[in-house]
Amino acid sequence: MAGTVGFTAAGVQVTVDDETLRESVQDPDALTAWCAENPQDPRTVAHLRMLGRLDEAAVAGRRSLEDPMLPALVRAVRRTRYAHVLQWQGAFLPAEEQFDLAAEETGLEDPTSPSSLSVLAAVFQHRAKSRFEHSLAEGRACRPRSAGRLRRRALEDARRALTMREMLGTVEEEMLASSRQTVSRLERPDREAADGAAERRDGDGAQTSSR
Repeated sequence: MAGTVGFTAAGVQVTVDDETLRESVQDPDALTAWCAENPQDPRTVAHLRMLGRLDEAAVAGRRSLEDPMLPALVRAVRRTRYAHVLQWQGAFLPAEEQFDLAAEETGLEDPTSPSSLSVLAAVFQHRAKSRFEHSLAEGRACRPRSAGRLRRRALEDARRALTMREMLGTVEEEMLASSRQTVSRLERPDREAADGAAERRDGDGAQTSSR
């Protein structure tokens, strides 16, 4: 993709890697200071995650969901942040469960407002990234069928998120850019898979020539 995809978090610039789809904080010290000054802010969950402080982020994520009186959309946003932490911890199945619950909290099949549609798009966007990482892990574990299935489901989620954001017409350009980046990455073959396929082809050719 042309240009760098990124956004600001607490005034700190964050970029999203085209290959891994993970965020990189440009000024970790500034974001660390913000987290220390705002420990009760629910956005701290995402900020701690991006800083790599995953255990703290998980605790903060669970704590942010404790209030039983939270409106459904607020809960969905907070649950999505928590699920993203689980993803980064490699806990893909628990993350999937949290993303699914967050989708239900938005209304899922029949979002009732632009706000609920916007949150649902965010849930799909982040679930796509989680499924993408899960597919890579399955590929490394030599489970190609599972990896392929997860990759297809990730791409479906990413495309749905992009379509929803385009339909809304009020989404910030950085969010549209993020969705386009995710779709583009999921449509692109993985380097590891391509290298492995090339090695298999070379091996097949060598065997054929030796027969």
